[in-house]
Amino acid sequence: MPIPEETIQNILGSTDIIELIEGYFPLQKRGQDYWACCPFHSEKTPSFKVSPTRQGYYCFGCQAKGNAIGFVMEYESLDFPSAVRRLADRAGITIKEDEYDQKATKENLLKKKIIHINQKASLWFHENLLKSNSSEASEAREYLRQRKIDIRIAKNWTIGLAPENGNLFKNWCESQGFNNEQMVASGLMSYRDQEEFSKGVYSRFRNRIMFPLHNDYGDTIAFSGRVFTPQNKLAKYVNSPETLAFKKSNVFFGLNKSKRSIAKQESVIICEGQLDLIRCFENGIENVVAPLGTALNEKHVNLLKRFTGQQGEVVLCFDSDSAGYKASLRAYEEISKVGIHVRALQLPVNYDPDLLITEFGPGKFIELVTSAKAFHEYQIESLSDQLNLNNARDRIQFANDLSITISQVNDPIARDGYINDVAIRIGISADEFRKRVVNSFNKKSHQSLPNTNESKKDDVIKAEQDVEILIKLSLTDAATKEWIRNSININEELKHLKDFDILSELFESLPSTEEPEDINAFISSKDSHIATFLNDVILRDFAHLSLVDAKKALIRLKIKSLQDKIDLNKTFSRREGISNEEILTITSKVETQRKELLDFKKALTNIDESRD
Repeated sequence: MPIPEETIQNILGSTDIIELIEGYFPLQKRGQDYWACCPFHSEKTPSFKVSPTRQGYYCFGCQAKGNAIGFVMEYESLDFPSAVRRLADRAGITIKEDEYDQKATKENLLKKKIIHINQKASLWFHENLLKSNSSEASEAREYLRQRKIDIRIAKNWTIGLAPENGNLFKNWCESQGFNNEQMVASGLMSYRDQEEFSKGVYSRFRNRIMFPLHNDYGDTIAFSGRVFTPQNKLAKYVNSPETLAFKKSNVFFGLNKSKRSIAKQESVIICEGQLDLIRCFENGIENVVAPLGTALNEKHVNLLKRFTGQQGEVVLCFDSDSAGYKASLRAYEEISKVGIHVRALQLPVNYDPDLLITEFGPGKFIELVTSAKAFHEYQIESLSDQLNLNNARDRIQFANDLSITISQVNDPIARDGYINDVAIRIGISADEFRKRVVNSFNKKSHQSLPNTNESKKDDVIKAEQDVEILIKLSLTDAATKEWIRNSININEELKHLKDFDILSELFESLPSTEEPEDINAFISSKDSHIATFLNDVILRDFAHLSLVDAKKALIRLKIKSLQDKIDLNKTFSRREGISNEEILTITSKVETQRKELLDFKKALTNIDESRD
């Protein structure tokens, strides 16, 4: 059902466009009109005019124009009904079509009440931090002082303190007329017994520094509480539970303050903690947000995209340890889905943005942001630091991890550059690692390689892969290696393959153990082209190989060898001048070979059936 026109006009009539737009960014009055740099394109000289008489806006640079609804649609990336509802809620107007939905009406009223409670609680916590004479308030102020958070900063962010005695806050809530149902709905209180509500409620936040959380519109919707005493063994941060007003997947700390800068720069820095963000913002680095202790998801990304735009970028700024790397990887995987460019910076060990800026000033952090690498470069460097690339298992992990993300790079020049870098670091050919990247892409896309089993070329490739399976098992599994050593006839199974001499020598000189150090020493002792080949093989993506796979690979090689012999004999029998006696001899030999071939094929089938 469309929103009635009279309702739309009522909403527009109740909205002052000057007041509306100044809620997003400052305007300067010149004559009767108000001016600012346009939020919809980059410019240095203000060309964005807002007219109080016409209740509209116009940009002389990009020609953007409209009324209050149009502005909210464009600035917030909302559709028409959503923008109308946003303004209706702001003006306290009920949309007619919603009047008949009693559940929606009740939830909307409760949501407004939750926001009201959280807003008032935010001020109460703030006053408690600044003015209370309690010992915990003194400790909290001292903690913030040591963290270089002064009164001015605390006021800018309405930082507060939840008292250790939860009854103090509970009594205050009751004095404001808030009942138990409302306080629990706000997330500030919990029932003592979820089955017997009559037992009352208790304060969810106790003895924690309180950071108010806002939606991007500026409403106080929840809190994040941080411990500040070293003896406190509780979780460092506790967030409000999800409510009608608060969904963690839709919220970034600081976005209500930073969105203007993000939109202007078309770039956002994502850091980990509230204090990191505050330090950045207070030092002029305003295009920054922080998730609430949770991994980025699709809703987070789409929220950021509203402000960065499709051509914008995200700079990831997580800790330099393995946990920070994993968080960066998860974030990249989500952000890359929408096509936004991702860079990542490497913080010095044991430093976060808060400490870095405090000790060295904002310039040092800005340098790191400016020089932040494309995500795949960051990933290569991070994994190189975390893994021992002299160890075969670590090289496999390195190749596996990078093949997945590099397969998502659309630019072929950039992709080839990353492939070459990775190949050099782990000592394999670029072509070999490229195969792995292609394979990762195919897996991700649920694609399969074309079936060309009848082709001679494919038969050769399969034979080479079987040899690689045998080599890999010989290098990584001692028991299987002994079986291979005792079962394979190199002159029969391998002689038809290219580089036969190399393979023959290789199987004769395999190391006696599968320890990484021994394998690495063995590989390093070989000529460079053989070492490259062995590194290629050991990094080959063969999942869950076992003795059974070795047996199957060897049988397939025997089948290939026999088939080659049969083809050769058939060709020989068709030569000019061959005698009938020779033909009979060849025919008999082919018949014997076909029987052997059939036996091997049956053996292969039996292995597959027994495995199933």
